[in-house]
Amino acid sequence: MTSPPDHNFTPFDSQEYVERTYWSRQVVQGELKVFRTIAGWSDICGFGCALASSAWDLSKLNRGLFRALSQAYMSLGKPLISGVPPMPSERVLVINDGIARTIDLVGSEYVEQVLLLFYIRDLLMQHYMLEQKLVDGGLGLRTVLAGGERCQYSPPKSTGHSLLSYTNEPSEFGKKLLEQEFVYNPAEFQMNTAFALAYTLEEMGSSKGLIPNRAYFETRWLNTLNDVIPGFCVLDGQTAHFLWHDEPSITIAFDDCRSVEAKGLVTSVYRICEFTVHERFEGERTVFPMAVHDL
Repeated sequence: MTSPPDHNFTPFDSQEYVERTYWSRQVVQGELKVFRTIAGWSDICGFGCALASSAWDLSKLNRGLFRALSQAYMSLGKPLISGVPPMPSERVLVINDGIARTIDLVGSEYVEQVLLLFYIRDLLMQHYMLEQKLVDGGLGLRTVLAGGERCQYSPPKSTGHSLLSYTNEPSEFGKKLLEQEFVYNPAEFQMNTAFALAYTLEEMGSSKGLIPNRAYFETRWLNTLNDVIPGFCVLDGQTAHFLWHDEPSITIAFDDCRSVEAKGLVTSVYRICEFTVHERFEGERTVFPMAVHDL
């Protein structure tokens, strides 16, 4: 009785190779899809100084700083709106002392206005509560919300399947290698101009008037929301009203609006000083002061 022929597996036989080939073809043929998106970047202020004081030695880092990272993860490291695409479904990426978030807004037919209202409320509330905890620990928080587009151009990951060649059955080492993910490239953050703008503005910081312990939004964030739901947000003096049945449900007050140039893009940045959730939206009127920890 003859043994069956050996079956050789190479990275070129993997599904990941098929995906890489697909995306390469999409790029060459110019058939990539562009999605409107809103994004945000929240950064723990003062963390760099804490690293410097410990000489970048994590064993010497104050335990309170790890507590701050844990608090940030528990507060903002979660989706605040979820659904099955093309419905809005937030994706969150945690990187050291910063948290990125992004949502595709494909079209009004897929977006429930009330869910966006809850999203805005919850996001600002989480910033408000986390900021207080961080300030109590000698740190701070700055959040920037921006709008734009994103476009996937490559696979979202690469595992050991893209690296290992084996015959018939991989060894125990090979099995563990196949399970490992070596490249992280989340689809929703690929060529994401909304995230890039939020990050760029936040990084400019106080030099451009974006002081710590505040939340900010910029014009493209408002425009993207209004593109998907016309008339959703109305600017009135020093306030932005987010409407439900043509009445304000959430009102964001700002005490500064300035034109900022970010890598060739000029946008208006609004500094939030207070936001109000109106009684008609959730049964009682609640006001959140957002300017109590200015440095």
